[in-house]
Amino acid sequence: MTVISDYAFESTPVRSIVHVLDASRMLLRMGLRFAALSSILVAVFVWFAPGASWESDLMLYKLALSLAATFVAIACWQAAAPPLPPTVEVDVPRGELRLVREGAPAAQRLVKRCAFVDLQVVELKGRNIAFWVKGGHLLAEITLSNATAHAVLLHALRAAGKLD
Repeated sequence: MTVISDYAFESTPVRSIVHVLDASRMLLRMGLRFAALSSILVAVFVWFAPGASWESDLMLYKLALSLAATFVAIACWQAAAPPLPPTVEVDVPRGELRLVREGAPAAQRLVKRCAFVDLQVVELKGRNIAFWVKGGHLLAEITLSNATAHAVLLHALRAAGKLD
């Protein structure tokens, strides 16, 4: 979690967070992992082909095939990694909460932006703060260990009328 106070971060927010309810993403990742393992097996077992001679042109072909299969396996395995969850930025002077995807292009960096006054409910349990948007959807849950940042955030939420 990051608490920032500068006003240099300006971009157009994405309209909503897309929620996938089916298992298509999981099946795609499993398929990519299966393709990666198959490519590794091709890269290894091409050297154990029965009846193949040890001529130089055939060895060069085996080398090129095993290198290509290795690169395909690496690409498939990296593509099968789950996406990183967005980070939460709390901008107290602006009175807003942002979900930001790190490492994304500038146009896709901002996932969602919500002002403190637009929040439906803010739950406070010790140092844990949960932010709920209209419709009963959980936007973010943060834990602040810095006492000063925690007090400043609580004051801003009370000023916005979200905490008693």
